[in-house]
Amino acid sequence: MRIAFAIMKLFRGGGLQRDCVEIARHCRARGHDVVIFTSFRDESDFADDLPVAVLPIRRSTNHRMLEEFAAAFRWAAALQQFDLTVGFDKLTHLDVLYCADPSIRFRMGKERLRFLMPRYRVQLALERATFEPGRKTEVLLLSDKQLNEYRQAWHTPPERLSLLPPTLSTARCRPEYRRNGVREALRADLGLAPQDWVWIAVGVQPHTKGFDRTISALREFPRARLLVVGLFERSTRAAAALAAWAKRLKLSHRISFLGHREDIPDLMAAADLLVHPARHDTTGTVILEAVVNGLPVVTTSICGYAQHVVAADAGIVINEPFTARAFAAALTAAADAARRGRWSASGERYGAQSFLYDGRTRAAEMILGASAERARRRQAGAAAVQSASAEVIFLRSGRMRHP
Repeated sequence: MRIAFAIMKLFRGGGLQRDCVEIARHCRARGHDVVIFTSFRDESDFADDLPVAVLPIRRSTNHRMLEEFAAAFRWAAALQQFDLTVGFDKLTHLDVLYCADPSIRFRMGKERLRFLMPRYRVQLALERATFEPGRKTEVLLLSDKQLNEYRQAWHTPPERLSLLPPTLSTARCRPEYRRNGVREALRADLGLAPQDWVWIAVGVQPHTKGFDRTISALREFPRARLLVVGLFERSTRAAAALAAWAKRLKLSHRISFLGHREDIPDLMAAADLLVHPARHDTTGTVILEAVVNGLPVVTTSICGYAQHVVAADAGIVINEPFTARAFAAALTAAADAARRGRWSASGERYGAQSFLYDGRTRAAEMILGASAERARRRQAGAAAVQSASAEVIFLRSGRMRHP
């Protein structure tokens, strides 16, 4: 089979981007040809082992870029006659959508005025192209909360919606790093003292992930240090605003902006607590990565993978609506080293379950199953056309008379 993957931005460090590339590799390992189409690719060697086609996009705003990318991908995939199209963003005329986003229509019920803006109208139209009844796209979803949102918003037939298990990589599960010297060595490299209580925050969307909430909370815990992974102080406008906020609070000396890092298990070993008070997170893969690496977690119930913190007894989940008081209370509880030790051991035991690492393999299997089914239907259609053509020829020959 020839399969076209589409993701608007392909860059190192994004969770969706890693999923896209790893699923493409799984499909290729099973003997299929996969091309990844994108509108932006960074200059790193990320996905260098796979064919990547960059489609030129002229628009400047995110929603117009996505709209143009959807049209460009549809044209390119049709021109090159791929057997299957798989989107990792909401596009049009897809065979399969790997959906990591929340439902725009579900949110629209609570914030209707915002959805009069052009960006939300475009996003809603792209969502409709997949989820409304009568469409044919099969959808792979990542959390129960997300699945329930789309069912409630669109009444999509259940046979088109599939829930994947978590998409953790076994390479990022290294709880032994907390015991084998990696923790101590990296803390020394980062200039952390043995008595420092080290928080870690991971992400590239500081407002969505609640980094400002975390920095504000630092004021109440003078022994705490914060490692921010995914951003440099001036890597983006949002990062610069976050650094300025920390400076105004006179907390800059207790915060280290580390930028993009691939050694996430090492950094989690060096830390004492993952602090993830997100405003929204479809899954929050970093939450589950922390759990299986034995790093205690404080997060919010709005995150899809917060349920694993509860199931593993590996930290505290703050219920919505979020309050600074509840957040501070959770952090105060997490300051107890003995409690963190119990959470760490519990999370490591939870991480021994194999289903936590099956998501990408399962996604590849479902994509290839959809590809095989489409090929079967195409062959059946071709056979029917051939049979009908033969019947027409037979009738025209005059060898068959109607009674």
